[in-house]
Amino acid sequence: MKDTFTAEIGRLIRPMEELGPLVPDTTFFLKNTGSFVYAEGYWHPPGAFYGKIIDYPCAEGTFEVHGRRYERLTMRVENGTRLLVPHDVQLQMQYRIDPGLQPPPAKPVITGYHHPFELQTMQGWFCGHRSMEAAIERYPETGRRIRELAALFDVPLERLGVTGPLAYGWEEDRALNLVFSGTPEENAETARKIRRLTYTDSKRRIVEYGKFWPLRLAHDGVPVCCFFVYADRGRIPVCGQGIELVREPVEAFGTVVDTLHSLYMPLVLRLGDAYLDGAPAGEIDLIIADSSLRGEFYPNERVHITRGRLVRLSGNGASAEAIVALDAGDIEKERFVKGVPAF
Repeated sequence: MKDTFTAEIGRLIRPMEELGPLVPDTTFFLKNTGSFVYAEGYWHPPGAFYGKIIDYPCAEGTFEVHGRRYERLTMRVENGTRLLVPHDVQLQMQYRIDPGLQPPPAKPVITGYHHPFELQTMQGWFCGHRSMEAAIERYPETGRRIRELAALFDVPLERLGVTGPLAYGWEEDRALNLVFSGTPEENAETARKIRRLTYTDSKRRIVEYGKFWPLRLAHDGVPVCCFFVYADRGRIPVCGQGIELVREPVEAFGTVVDTLHSLYMPLVLRLGDAYLDGAPAGEIDLIIADSSLRGEFYPNERVHITRGRLVRLSGNGASAEAIVALDAGDIEKERFVKGVPAF
């Protein structure tokens, strides 16, 4: 006789053989330890993916997933307020709760706060679109909201999916993590519509953890977190290339000239009039390995990378240098300083 957890997970989990050669961003996996692991980005080591544990089995856990006690690794509640756990603390917590995980022998170049999880340690994965279809059927109110949002943004249901707990069939706090799949241009248009809605209607704005989130909105009283993924692998700017660390740390300045790939993980911004450690660098890509900054940047803004990595990406007979920033705290938008008059 299957228990509730096994039965509910069995409705949605897909065998690893069906995953395909590319691990897409926003995909959830069930690890052999029972933890739910979230994949971020598209550049992954062979036979593995960069990600983090989100929910893990815990006898004293504060919530249940299909009848089993779990705890969340990425946030904590203090005096009734939800707080995010810093990236570096999350990483170390993973090694404490899962003794089978060991820090990688070589430091990852493209990220600083994700672990390379081996695919062979996963029981299976969750297809965001399939999980969305199941959620529409099982949770009528959630299904109604998904259909309303699809109509609101003029995006067919075929291009939508879910991530977060709903990916593994658990409806949590009435929140909705919606995934839009499309070309960079299609996704950019959807992001513009989100910004337009939150700009014109303050009730739709989501301010949480001390900041305004440009790719989140309230709908029918429910917070909706919007994620974007590439429908065409050929349009992904950081996926499968060779990546070599040139030097670190580096300090850089630049003017944002292209934001087309700034809705994704990692974010990729094209910078112009760039300076690298004080020397002119012309145009260069900035790769940001922190998804909390998705949608934050606009053309012509001047940015300051206080601590970054200079890397070289190579593939298809070509190579180019880029700057990698690991954390939102390593990037500042340039502001007027004291003594500079307004005009």
